[in-house]
Amino acid sequence: MSSSDDKAYGWHLGLGKVEYQQVLGWQHGLLKMREQGFARDTIITVEHPPVITVGRDGHEENYADLKTPPIKIERGGDVTWHGPGQLVAYFIFNLTRRGRDLHQFMDNIQDGIIAVLGEYDIAADKGGEHKGVWTGGKKIASVGVAVKKWMSFHGAAINLNTDLSEFDQIQPCGLDATVMTSARKILSKKVNLLTFGRQLVDHYSRIFETTFAPVDLESLAEDVESQAGGYEI
Repeated sequence: MSSSDDKAYGWHLGLGKVEYQQVLGWQHGLLKMREQGFARDTIITVEHPPVITVGRDGHEENYADLKTPPIKIERGGDVTWHGPGQLVAYFIFNLTRRGRDLHQFMDNIQDGIIAVLGEYDIAADKGGEHKGVWTGGKKIASVGVAVKKWMSFHGAAINLNTDLSEFDQIQPCGLDATVMTSARKILSKKVNLLTFGRQLVDHYSRIFETTFAPVDLESLAEDVESQAGGYEI
């Protein structure tokens, strides 16, 4: 693998459905590789089995009724749910090479989601007081990143075919669960996650002025696993 960043070239790792903690480990591995120059800026798109995570700004009252403890992670934000029908995008980027502008980075993440939703005739915009992507007064995507030495990880979760009742067990991002919506609820039909993910990466290639080419996990797995080994939150 090349460490050269002379060209605006990155990686897209499309994973299908994978356990949350497995992908978290891969993020940590790629993060170390990116810092050392052995990986490109990488977007991961994935669907997770059901899991609840809590970010750095989590408040226990927002997930007090859970029977199983949530996974506490490094990203910003409060509690949220991930699971079937939801597309998650993670960004392992070297932000030093992108001007160290975290506000612009967050805007770019949301702009990509808004652009793809527009292709499905869903008019959406960035939230004001409450972060994320909103449509018709409802939240369709949540955003929460972590930055370590100006290296980013974590990202965004987009409700496409999500069973919205799953949010009833928490107060997602400190909000009433009824504020959450999905593309399926708006369109009255399912959205293909693989297609949406490809469209999303195409828009991010434009927004970030970087060609995100598909990479095969098997070709990266040994390096990623070795870098992720022994990581503790």
